[in-house]
Amino acid sequence: MKFDAVPSIDHALESTLDAFRAGDFSRAESQAEEALTVDFEHPEVQSALKCAVFWKDRTARLDTLGTPEERGDFLLKEWNGFLHRFRVHLDSPFELGVTAIQGAILDAAAGYFLEQVDLEDESRRPELLAKAAKTYKANGSFDRALGCLEKILQVRPDDAAALADMADCFEAVGDTEKARLLFREAFYLNAPAVDVDGLRSPLIRDVAAQLAAEGFAGAELKEWIPVHAVVKGIFTVKRDLKTLEVGQLKQSINALKSELHDHDENRPTVLPKLLNRYFWLIDHFFSAKEERSKVEDILLNIKLLDERIYELYTH
Repeated sequence: MKFDAVPSIDHALESTLDAFRAGDFSRAESQAEEALTVDFEHPEVQSALKCAVFWKDRTARLDTLGTPEERGDFLLKEWNGFLHRFRVHLDSPFELGVTAIQGAILDAAAGYFLEQVDLEDESRRPELLAKAAKTYKANGSFDRALGCLEKILQVRPDDAAALADMADCFEAVGDTEKARLLFREAFYLNAPAVDVDGLRSPLIRDVAAQLAAEGFAGAELKEWIPVHAVVKGIFTVKRDLKTLEVGQLKQSINALKSELHDHDENRPTVLPKLLNRYFWLIDHFFSAKEERSKVEDILLNIKLLDERIYELYTH
C-alpha cells in the first residue's frame, strides 16, 4: 500500500489500520472520516471507510445471536461475503487493510468457537476445536491451530481430519518432514475425512489438482491422493508399525481384496485404498528386513491391479 505524501493522511490511514487490527470498527470509521477531510478522493481512504462501515454494521449484530458458536459462524459467513462480493467494489485493493481486518475477524470467530467448547459436553468439543483450528489456520495463527488440534488428538488419536490439518500447519511453518509423515497417516486412516479443499499445502493441492484434471472427484480423488503421493516421491517419511498395526493392515488388505472381488461397483474407491495399503505393507517388509520374495508377491499383486501405478512405483 502506498500512502499519500501528506503526513495527516499517512497518520489517519495508519490509525485506521490499528483500529482494524483491534477490531474497533467505530474508531476505524472515525479515523477514515478524518482522513477524508484532507483528501476526499483518496482511493485507500475511501476503501478504508467502506470497510469500517461494513464491519461496524456486522459486528453490531453479534449481540443479537444466542450462542458463541452462532457468532463465530456468522463472522465466518460475513468474512466470506466480504472477500468474494464486497471487496471487488472497493476503490482500491487496500490489501493492508483487508489483512488487518482478517486478523481481527478470524481471531474473534475462533475465540467464539473456543468459548462454546466450555458450554458443550465432551462429544461436541472436538468438532468445535476443529472449527477453531481451521479458523486460526486460515488466519496464519498456526501455533494456536496446533494447540486446538492437539486437544482433539488427545481424545481421538486416529482423527484423520485433525491429523491432516496438523500436517498442514507443520508444512506452513517449514517442518515438511513432520507434515509428510502426518499427511501419510491421515490419508491411510480415513482419506474421505480429509478436507482437501481446506488445505494450504502445495504438496497435497498439486496432487489433488492433477487428479481432478484427470476426471477424479469426491471420495475417489481423496483415495488416489496417497497413491500418487507415494509414486511421486512425496510420502517419503515413514514410521515403523507396531505388531498389532501390522495385523490390522493385513486384515484390511484381505477385506479390501474381498470387496473388490465381490462388489465391482465399489472399485473406484476400493482399488486406490488397497494399493495404498500394499505400499504400507511393502514399507513394513523393508523396515522389518523380511524376505525379498514377500515384497515381490505384493508387487505382482499391484501390477495385476494397476499396471500404470506399478510402473510408476517401480521405476
